Amino acid sequence: MGTNKRLMLVLLKDFTIKQTITSIAKELKLSRVGIWKILKKLEAEKYILIESVGSGKTSTSIIKINWDNLLVEKALAFYLTEESIKQRRWRVNFAELENEVDFLLLYGSIVTSTQQADDIDIVGIAKKNKFVKIQKILDKIQKTESKKIHLIDFIVSEFRKELQNNNKAFIDAIKKGVILFGQENFVKFMKEMSK
Repeated sequence: MGTNKRLMLVLLKDFTIKQTITSIAKELKLSRVGIWKILKKLEAEKYILIESVGSGKTSTSIIKINWDNLLVEKALAFYLTEESIKQRRWRVNFAELENEVDFLLLYGSIVTSTQQADDIDIVGIAKKNKFVKIQKILDKIQKTESKKIHLIDFIVSEFRKELQNNNKAFIDAIKKGVILFGQENFVKFMKEMSK
């Protein structure tokens, strides 16, 4: 995945801090000069906004997604889809959930080290009336999995509240996890979170 895409995903997923050139450079393990060049290009394409805060030696630049650009939502959903395609096994295993959830987040050790993972952690955002059906599907999937599946169901407002209350586990899940299904819904959700 290209640096521009990775940078945009950092802005989308790591929403709890005001992103600066330094924070982004650290996250992407690139120089500040290299990040600045990428930021200026993304700003010219109207994908991001760069706001100067403070003055003189204490000034800094805050980087934000430009939600007024209609292409941004589509691009972010596309980048998330590219990320999820790398998790082909889990997309196949959980395919029956695709039409039941607003979005499905795979997170934890299963994303980074499948062999060492003890379990499969997922968060499903769905309508309350879908929870029973989701659980039945998961019970069926569990029969084919050697690792225990841990699902946490939320309706949109409950998940939003968890994030607004700085629930570190879910904030970290978003930052390091993969949206298996419902990428466009996730982007819309994060857009609402940014307001």
